[in-house]
Amino acid sequence: MAEPTPFPRPWHGASDRGSEPAVAALRAQRAEVEALMVWQFARPGEAKTLAWWRLHRARQARLALMQEDAHRLPPLPAPDGALDRWQKLRLRFGLLRLETARPPGRIARLLENEPGPR
Repeated sequence: MAEPTPFPRPWHGASDRGSEPAVAALRAQRAEVEALMVWQFARPGEAKTLAWWRLHRARQARLALMQEDAHRLPPLPAPDGALDRWQKLRLRFGLLRLETARPPGRIARLLENEPGPR
């Protein structure tokens, strides 16, 4: 008796083509949207600061995939409390671009020590 063939999984097609650029771009978009939702619902203080830097990291990953279409993305929300005083001053004088900003030292250490994606 012949073995039954597995059912085709059209709704899981993206999982079969993980290396394609379009699939990677969709996954990066989803990661950014999830980070944005976490930031929006985070409590003020350190949790909101860490959520904003995670959102920033997700945007950087997405920009790396998009390259020529990166100019079409809306700007990130304002980093309320996520920048240290020197970064705020540099941002005010136009010497800092949020796209290339790095988290302050203490926050960078917290982000490095957190577990990876589930």
